[in-house]
Amino acid sequence: MKPTNIFMKGHWQDLIITTFEIDKEILEPYLPKDTEIDLFNNKALLSMVAFTFTKVSFFGFRVPFHQNFGQINFRCYVKSKINNTKGVVFIKEFAPKPLITLIANKFYNEPYHFKNITYNKFIKNNKIALEYNYKGAKTNAKGRLTTNELTKNTLEHFVVDRSIAFIKNRKSKTLQYRIYHKPWQLYHLDNASFDKELLNLLPKTFKNIKHISTCFVDGSSVAVEKGKFQ
Repeated sequence: MKPTNIFMKGHWQDLIITTFEIDKEILEPYLPKDTEIDLFNNKALLSMVAFTFTKVSFFGFRVPFHQNFGQINFRCYVKSKINNTKGVVFIKEFAPKPLITLIANKFYNEPYHFKNITYNKFIKNNKIALEYNYKGAKTNAKGRLTTNELTKNTLEHFVVDRSIAFIKNRKSKTLQYRIYHKPWQLYHLDNASFDKELLNLLPKTFKNIKHISTCFVDGSSVAVEKGKFQ
């Protein structure tokens, strides 16, 4: 499928995806029209995704001072009731750039918030270490730069292989964004951890969530298209 309505390009790299089991009922108020929870082994999932956003451009114009920063978002996994298309719904997204949050909220109905997310990256002797930080609360991962393809029917494939974001707009309609990128691969993960204080970024109704998995993903250049994809 050739993209025709690209509005944003950039690089999403070095993703730490921390996934939790959550009560389905907590997620349902956030679902756009004509979507439903996509279950994995009969479980509803929520992920915290920390990643690096670089080389940002909107409609072909690079944004000054917005070329390299960390982000954290929380998303759940859904599918269309109309055609079974699989995608994600963002619960909250956080970036340290006010312009990004303004554009995303005002023009694209995304639940962005300004927070001072920082990150550190270390590479040495084919080893990689990443740390994303908000007010001293961290999520981090260490591994090897060697990568492996996603294996179908695994939890990692379920949470990583998502190219559609469903957005609830202000008129109770459902918008869709398609993300184009090459297939992402998994770094060999040695260890990972996160501080539970990061979960305070979620709405207060998000309780009793259980950590089940963390994966470490290489990422790539991306292009984001707005439209409906049947």
